[in-house]
Amino acid sequence: MTSRRALLLAGGSHGHDFAATAAAIVDALAERELATDQGETPDEAWEALGAAPGHYGLLVVNGLRFTMTHERYDTMRAQWAYHTPPAADTALDAHLGAGGAVLATHTGCICFDDWQRWVHLLGRRWSWAPDHLSWHPERATLTIEPIEGHGAPFEVVDEIYTDLVDVAPIDVLATCCSEPVAWTRQAGTTKVAV
Repeated sequence: MTSRRALLLAGGSHGHDFAATAAAIVDALAERELATDQGETPDEAWEALGAAPGHYGLLVVNGLRFTMTHERYDTMRAQWAYHTPPAADTALDAHLGAGGAVLATHTGCICFDDWQRWVHLLGRRWSWAPDHLSWHPERATLTIEPIEGHGAPFEVVDEIYTDLVDVAPIDVLATCCSEPVAWTRQAGTTKVAV
C-alpha cells in the first residue's frame, strides 16, 4: 500500500448500523496504523480520491448505495437511490493507478449496481433478476469456516448473503453454509478484499 491513510465511505439507506460498523472499522485500521478519513456520500469519496491520487492507500466501502430499481424499494427510492456518476471511474482510476487497495464490507457487493467496473472489481454481486434473486435469511448465530490455514471456525450473529452471482475469479478465505463470506482477488496490481 502506498499510503497509511484510508478513506472510509460509510452510510446508506436502511437495515444496518453503519455508524457502529464504521467506528469498528476505524478502530481496526488504527490498530494496523492506518489513519482514516470518512465520507458520508459516494460523491465525497470520488472527489477525495480524484483530488489527491496516492493520498489514500485504501478505499473502504461500508455502505448501502444502489439504484433501488426493485419494487420492494418503491417507498425509499426517492430518498436513497444512487446512480454512479462518470466521476467514479476517474477517481477509481486515480486510486488504483497510485497503488491503492479496496475493501468492501457486507453491503459493498450491493453497492453501485449500475457500475460494472465496481461489480467486476469485487468479483461477486447481488442479483435482482427475477430468475436469480439474491437474498438473505434473518440474522442468526452463524459459524464462519475459514479455509485451511486461515484460523479456526468462529461464530457471529449476522445475515448471510445467499445466491450472489460470480462475475470474476475470487480466492475464498471463509465460507458459511457453503457460501463464500470472505474473499480476495487481484485486479491488476490492486488487492481487493470483500
